[in-house]
Amino acid sequence: MGIPELDEQHKHVFERFAFVKEAMAKGGGWNDMHSALAILIKDLEFCSAVEEALMRIHDYPGRERHKKEHVDLLQSLHAMEKAALTTGLTEEMIGTAFAAAMKHHLTQDRRHAGYLPQVRGQAREIQRT
Repeated sequence: MGIPELDEQHKHVFERFAFVKEAMAKGGGWNDMHSALAILIKDLEFCSAVEEALMRIHDYPGRERHKKEHVDLLQSLHAMEKAALTTGLTEEMIGTAFAAAMKHHLTQDRRHAGYLPQVRGQAREIQRT
């Protein structure tokens, strides 16, 4: 996104996804899977809250759609967390959630990142006058 703090948060989120996939590939038990998902969810909630605060501060026009995608992704991860405790996770579930997160990052997050320089440019113009 070009914002070091957010870039680092996104990196952590995708590292957590990789950890969940790795735990699944190694045949991790329900406790390993649940724990890995709980950490991923916590990191994604924090990252989403920071992004949503920036969108609110900068009056980002795509805020509601962006926020809805955060909600949808978190709901799917919570469903997976529950499945880890009951019916079990599948690689398909993990793959679907990862694909949704990647699509969100490549579309919504990049749109938001593209909007921020416009806002910064407007702020510089105001400061000059």
